[in-house]
Amino acid sequence: MRKLDEVVSGKGWETRKRILEELISSPKTPYDLAKRLNLNYSTVRYHLDLLESSGLVTHVKEGSKQIFLPSKSLTALKII
Repeated sequence: MRKLDEVVSGKGWETRKRILEELISSPKTPYDLAKRLNLNYSTVRYHLDLLESSGLVTHVKEGSKQIFLPSKSLTALKII
């Protein structure tokens, strides 16, 4: 598990913050996030992996899709 301070204060935090804000409004697939935020899909996946490894987001599978949503930790920490 990544250290939380590395994820929220390190390079790329502004992008991760935008992703978290989108997920707080409603769960989304990486593809949906990439379209909404005008980012490359691989960039979104990279940041989602960091956020998930730090415990801030989680995902559920619906068929072949991965739907990402904020974790209970994010809500409790009130980072956003």
